[in-house]
Amino acid sequence: MTNYRVFAAVCACAFIAALALVAVPELGVAVAAATHHLGPAPMVIAAAAAAPSLDTLQKSVDDFMAGFEEFKKTNDENLKKRDGVLDDKLNRLNEHMDKWEPLNQALTKVQDGQKSMQEQLDQVEKALNRPRKPGDGMEADTEYNDAFDHCLRRAPDRRDTAKVALINERRNTLVKGDDAGAGYLLAPPDVNRDIIKDIIEMSPMRSLATVRIIGGPSLKQPKRTTAAGAATRVGEVQPRPNTGDPAYGMLEFQAPEMFARAEISLQMLEDADYDLVGELRSEFVDQFMVRENAEYVGGPGGANQAQGFLHASAGVASVATGQADGLTGDGIINLWSSLKTGYASRAVFTLNRKTIGAIRKLKDGNGQYLWLPGIAGSVPNTILGANYVEFPDMPDIAAGTFPIAYGDFRRAYIIVDRVAIAFQPDYVTGADNGVVVFRCRKRVGGGVRQADALKKLVVSAG
Repeated sequence: MTNYRVFAAVCACAFIAALALVAVPELGVAVAAATHHLGPAPMVIAAAAAAPSLDTLQKSVDDFMAGFEEFKKTNDENLKKRDGVLDDKLNRLNEHMDKWEPLNQALTKVQDGQKSMQEQLDQVEKALNRPRKPGDGMEADTEYNDAFDHCLRRAPDRRDTAKVALINERRNTLVKGDDAGAGYLLAPPDVNRDIIKDIIEMSPMRSLATVRIIGGPSLKQPKRTTAAGAATRVGEVQPRPNTGDPAYGMLEFQAPEMFARAEISLQMLEDADYDLVGELRSEFVDQFMVRENAEYVGGPGGANQAQGFLHASAGVASVATGQADGLTGDGIINLWSSLKTGYASRAVFTLNRKTIGAIRKLKDGNGQYLWLPGIAGSVPNTILGANYVEFPDMPDIAAGTFPIAYGDFRRAYIIVDRVAIAFQPDYVTGADNGVVVFRCRKRVGGGVRQADALKKLVVSAG
């Protein structure tokens, strides 16, 4: 319960801070510059402390709502008579409302991920509270961290043999296979945790999908492939025949390897005060994030890639827009209504920013706009009453594409992490240029496990 209250308080501070930064953008630059080295929590608190007055925030909200009312008025006029001047005005108003999308996305993720975040916090707390014998583990971790840092900063012929032996001993215990020939070093536990944490914060898919950490090459889950037969009525002494047996199959989600490479100058490496691990983490996390996000949306599921929920192999059913090259209000309503009621309570739309702008112009059969603002009431903006999450990797609106998906991603999609971040320092390849090449590998995968919980919109006349 304590964790939940702390999380709720941080969320409240985050909302106030985000609202403040939208109202006064230059405030974000100053706060970030002053607190970036402290982590996200101090940045939120600092931003909240530096927030402008409530009057200023209210004026900003009023400005947003006034912009939306002007947008609706202009769009109504443009629907009656197409005009290039009105189109330009609509684009400017769309850009004005886009400034608020980061705040809206934050509210959406907080609302959708609050329960799952609490579950993760409980698991972390349970792990940290496990009793340990005096001196058990702490000295070993410190010793290993020191050995890891020593080997990372030196060429193989300059490494202390005792520290190398410690690295090899830990690797042989924790890592499957023999990587001695490749020269990989197993990162200390705190490095692994930091990298995984950063990816969770930066990847939109991870805030929606189910994430599992596995200890083997894959995750296997049973799945019912055929339902049992229908129940029937019988009399008191009538025979009771078999009504049908369910059938089950097995889903398997692999965790193939992901690879990244960066170069650090030898002089920077030799500088004991330089945060080498932090630099590498930022570089590799960015590369991993871009690759993962693209695969979770459109990956083929083969050739050592994750399976994307838009790919044909995922088996997600599609709904047509009703127009060969664009969106229609009826098409989006059909997408929304095609999802089973049991999945609707946690369902969200996923789409890119251009598509959000297009949906703002659409109405239903009663003349009501599909997109409605909610920021004025401290709740997310909605499409047909459902939250939406901005996915930059979703395709643009064009004939034959799938620009929107809708469903319960927690049930529909699973991400599997084989938690192991390994660094390989290479002192030979770039020696003539005074640089050391660092290679990083990570094993992660994902795929659709319950296609029925998800639907996608295809731009097609039907």
